[in-house]
Amino acid sequence: MTLDEINSRIDSTFETYPKQLRVAARYVRENPEKIAMHSLRQISDLASVHPSSLMRLVRELGFERYNEFRDPFRSWLGGEGTTMRGRVEGLRAKGKLGRMSEAVAEVFARDMSDLEATADQIRIEDLVAAADIIIAARRVFIVGFRSLYSAAFFLDYNCRMFSAKTVLIDGRGGALGDEVRDAGPQDVVVVLSHRSYSSDALKIARYARNAGSKVVSIVDSSLAPTVAISDVRLVLATSHSSLLSSVVSTLSVVQALITVIVSKLGDDAFDIMKRNEAFYRAFDTFVED
Repeated sequence: MTLDEINSRIDSTFETYPKQLRVAARYVRENPEKIAMHSLRQISDLASVHPSSLMRLVRELGFERYNEFRDPFRSWLGGEGTTMRGRVEGLRAKGKLGRMSEAVAEVFARDMSDLEATADQIRIEDLVAAADIIIAARRVFIVGFRSLYSAAFFLDYNCRMFSAKTVLIDGRGGALGDEVRDAGPQDVVVVLSHRSYSSDALKIARYARNAGSKVVSIVDSSLAPTVAISDVRLVLATSHSSLLSSVVSTLSVVQALITVIVSKLGDDAFDIMKRNEAFYRAFDTFVED
């Protein structure tokens, strides 16, 4: 069994597991490099579960012994060089050998692979459902921190081309999350989150959810923390084996979502965009040929 097959089995059966098994499964799903390197007892300590719970998960996934279970993770780690130190050392070695073009080609190859996988697994029905929630909302709070701030800004910036109801949550002045203080049932939070998951993004999503708001998650795993409280989940593929986690597939999903929103708004969006053009001309925003 390959690592991808193990992950698929976890994803398909996760909701049927009892609580301790879910804790163990989430840790396995999100920390493959640690599974490859550590013993059963060490992983149990790291995941804060009893060794018997972890061993029960191993058997649920079709393995008799932990070492057999660990083999696909070791194969994956050996092939991908997924520790940060390994990634850096690999790049240094290629640089010294004059193989930097190879390293750059690998970056593009990973991103293209992520885009292909994302295109295969993102359902049009989910994009349409997310667009409908956003269109119907009174306000759209957009949450994406650290490396995903660029994708969150991209979503907010483009939505403001045809709507004035988006709010980009960025913690300006240290007031992180104040924007959702009066969130309610007419609002929606769009949260972008990758491993390692932002605790602040999760807190904001939970607060808004408890206030009755809808939640749309754009995430890299069906086990991401916000998935359980989301009305719509857009689960994309992204590589965690390169030096830095890529946001290319996230940006692509955001762009697809914007496309669906604009298509559903039709002439209303077009009229607003025409007014925007007048604004840009008045401010001489862009360089004219």
